[in-house]
Amino acid sequence: MIRQNPFSLYDFLGYFIPGATLIYLMLFFSNLDSSEYAWDFNNVVGSDNVSIQNYLFFIIISYAVGHLINFLSSILVERYGNWMYDYPSKYLLKIHKKFSFKTITIKRIGIFISILPVSILDLLLGQLFNFKNLYVQHLDDFLIHGIKTKSSKILTELIPEDESNNLPESINDYDFFRILHHYAFEHTKSHQFKMVNYVVLYGFLRSLTFICVIIFWYLVYLQLFEQNEFIFAYHYLIISLCSYIFFMAFMKFYRRYTLEALMIIAIENKKE
Repeated sequence: MIRQNPFSLYDFLGYFIPGATLIYLMLFFSNLDSSEYAWDFNNVVGSDNVSIQNYLFFIIISYAVGHLINFLSSILVERYGNWMYDYPSKYLLKIHKKFSFKTITIKRIGIFISILPVSILDLLLGQLFNFKNLYVQHLDDFLIHGIKTKSSKILTELIPEDESNNLPESINDYDFFRILHHYAFEHTKSHQFKMVNYVVLYGFLRSLTFICVIIFWYLVYLQLFEQNEFIFAYHYLIISLCSYIFFMAFMKFYRRYTLEALMIIAIENKKE
C-alpha cells in the first residue's frame, strides 16, 4: 500500500509550476514590446535587488496561485469535459447519455464561454473532424461485458440488496465508479503507483489547459483596454491551439486513470 505524505516535493511542484508559469506568461505578454524586460526576474518580484525574501515571496505566491488554478480548472475544464462527453467510466462502457436541449443551462453556457478557446476548438476539431476519437473511445464488447459483470457482482456484495436498499437493475443508473475506484485501489498493490501518477498527470494537464485559457482572455483585455499594439491574431491562435492540445492530453490521461481502475476490476480474482 502506498503511503502518501500530506505534503511532498511532487505535490509542491504540481502547484508551483502552473502558478509560476501563469505569472511569467502574463508578464511576458504585458511587455511584448521589450522581450528582455519581460523575462527579467527582477520585474517579477518587483525589485532590482533580488534577495532571499524576494525568492521566497515569489515561490509562495506561485504555489498559492497554482492551487487556485487547480481548483478553477476542476470546476471549469473538467466539468466541461464531463458535460460534453460524460465521465470516462460511462463512455468507456458505452453508457451514452442522450443529448437534450433541456440539459443546456445558464451555468453550462457560462462554462462554455469562460473556456472559449477550448470549447470552440473542441466543437470544430473534436466534433466536426472527429479529433475526439483521440481521447474519447469506448472499449470493445468483450471487455465491456466482463467489466460490467464483475462490477455488478462486486457492487452487490458491497451493498447487498434488501427491502430497505434496492439497487437499480443496471449499474448504468447510479454513480458506480466512485465505489469501484476505491475497491480497485484497496485491492491492488502493483497498480497503485500508476493510478496515482495518472491523477497527477491529468491534474497537471488540466491546470495547463486553464492557464492557456487565462492567457487568452488576458490578451483580449490587453488589446481592448490597454491598447497593446503588439498583440496579433497569431498570438490568439497559438494560445488557443495550446489550450486544446493540453485539453486533449488531459482527457487522455483522465480516461487512462479510469481505465486502469476498470481493468483492475476486470482481472480481480478474489480468493475465498
